[in-house]
Amino acid sequence: MRSRLGGIVAGIALCLTAGGAAADSPSGGMTGEQLYYLLVAEFATAQREPQLAIPAWQKAAKLAPEPNVLGRATQVIARFGDFQDALPIARRWRQAAPGSAEADQFEAALLLTTGQDEQALQLLQATLARFPDDPKVTLQLAELLVTHGRSGEARRLLSALVDKDPKSAAAYYALGRIDLLEKRPEHAISWLEKALAIRPDWQDAAISLAEALQAVQGPAAALRSIQSFTASHPEATLARQYLAALYLQMGGLTQAYRLYQDMARQNPDDPDILLSLGLMDIDRKDWKRAESVLLRARNLAPQSPVPVYYLGRLYEAQDRWAEALQWYQRIHSGPLYPEVEIRSARVEYLLGHHDQATDKLRALATAHPQDAQIPLLEAGLLQDSGHLPQALQVISSALQRMPEQPSLWYAQGAIYEQLKDYPAMEKAMRTVIHLAPNHAQAYNFIGYSLVERHSDLTEAQKLLTKALSLSPDNPEILDSVGWLYHAQGDNDRALGYLQRAHAALPDEADVSVHLGQVLWSLGRHAEARQVWQHALQKHPDDAALKRALHRQP
Repeated sequence: MRSRLGGIVAGIALCLTAGGAAADSPSGGMTGEQLYYLLVAEFATAQREPQLAIPAWQKAAKLAPEPNVLGRATQVIARFGDFQDALPIARRWRQAAPGSAEADQFEAALLLTTGQDEQALQLLQATLARFPDDPKVTLQLAELLVTHGRSGEARRLLSALVDKDPKSAAAYYALGRIDLLEKRPEHAISWLEKALAIRPDWQDAAISLAEALQAVQGPAAALRSIQSFTASHPEATLARQYLAALYLQMGGLTQAYRLYQDMARQNPDDPDILLSLGLMDIDRKDWKRAESVLLRARNLAPQSPVPVYYLGRLYEAQDRWAEALQWYQRIHSGPLYPEVEIRSARVEYLLGHHDQATDKLRALATAHPQDAQIPLLEAGLLQDSGHLPQALQVISSALQRMPEQPSLWYAQGAIYEQLKDYPAMEKAMRTVIHLAPNHAQAYNFIGYSLVERHSDLTEAQKLLTKALSLSPDNPEILDSVGWLYHAQGDNDRALGYLQRAHAALPDEADVSVHLGQVLWSLGRHAEARQVWQHALQKHPDDAALKRALHRQP
């Protein structure tokens, strides 16, 4: 049997001969040194060993600076993610192959990836002057112009391309995307429809068309459009994922879940689909299935921290703190690491390691002084364990650093409420409203507090009406409004709000107490008891529920 190395050598020799790499070598062929480094480079590439492949390709590109070698070196090094080292070789590739638009485009892409947008823009403009009929260059340049806020120039380029090539689906698509970016969805629709007429299977265009239709005609029109596309192209995974997201947006959790189940059956080895399915299983509290799906996603993408993170979230949702911490501790770096550190501190606190968790949070706060999430978590943990003065101190200290952060003022107001310092609570919540005028929960918090204390029901009604206008389907606000009408003696009006709140939060003790009280006041005692008994199963120690059940008609 022929050795594997022999096959690679032959392949390299054939590649170089075909590409003309040997033309300048003294013997009319490759030198021994060139062959050696090309062999090592290709072998390390095949073995997926970037630490060996990258320097080998750099040396090969230096020894054999032919366009095909430079192009291969650029592409492999970039594929391994070393864009900085790929860029100078890409530049040499472009200089060695002045007739190659591909070399220009690859260098432009690397310039963009490394944040050198202006240089990429200049290069593409020069490339377009040399290759005026290359649609790929035109489209790439148009996209770059849009990102630099020069959409008018991009539109002129694309219109000229359409005039030359009326069958350019990519040009129509790009024009549609520009209109979407410029908040002109009504104009985008016709461009995107033209793109799909030329390329009926183009799922990016189908998704963009649905986005435009949603902006102009509403989610139902977007749903019909993307449903029609996915029915004709069941293999279009991205479009089906968009359809699932649209279902979720419209409250269709069941439809979205079934769609992801179907996609998982069709793509059993796609970790992204499995991850989405696992997250929906967590949301549905199907812990066993979520665990199975997320573990499979992890096995399929062992280098990705995302399944590991959500396995931690899964166990955290079940109050299985030790297991959650074990998963979180497997993530040591990357974009998820700051979030993992915060969650790990919370879990350690709940495991009883209070000093260790507090020390970690304070170290994180020192390292990230403008991250409000860290003091919010520390204060929340102290608040939950009854240490209200300490929680207030943490928030007050954070507000000195971040006085414009509404979430910190909201947390301060909630602590003052627990301390029964109602003027301070209201001052904090009104600061939230000043900083974030559409913060529905701040209006709700003050309004509900006034209702509970029977303090100023007129003011409470103003605040809760505002909260409801900002968030009409929020069950907590619906509960507050219903409880306000009960306090005003209008139980018939209160009932509808509380029934809607209870339907959304059937296991929430306070909502069950309120709904039961209104049903009781309306003489519907058996229904009231049923509501209270169901809630008591979830909250067996809730004093308000126990008191309610001891009532007599």
